Amino acid sequence: MTALLKNILKGCFSVLAFVGAPHYNMIRDYWTPPPNGINFTQASTIPNRIPNETDEVLIEKQAIFDVLLQTRIWADKYITNPFPYLEPDITKISKEQLDYYKKTFYINMKKYENFKDKIYQQFKTSKIEGNKVKQLTEK
Repeated sequence: MTALLKNILKGCFSVLAFVGAPHYNMIRDYWTPPPNGINFTQASTIPNRIPNETDEVLIEKQAIFDVLLQTRIWADKYITNPFPYLEPDITKISKEQLDYYKKTFYINMKKYENFKDKIYQQFKTSKIEGNKVKQLTEK
């Protein structure tokens, strides 16, 4: 987000951007004023792994974030390595291992999408009227 705002500013004199509270602190931290520009090293650093954390757990965390944030980062053309937190160099991951990672991600993503949909449906089918909760009928 910080990089996007900085690139927009190259073509104009001012920008009015509305960002959510969770994003404000990160943008402020990464916003390096001229002449240094954006601190891309800090913004793109992957933290060290937690000891004994498996590849499958890390992939599951990525799936949870994708479901919660409704992102599909792999769809972006500039992404060449969908698992940089497992292996920074995509060429060191074998095709079989990459296929296994993708399958693990897909299974977890479907699991959490179904869970999110189930929770969402519970809220969607309830309506608060005064002090009572009335079930709505699906039409």
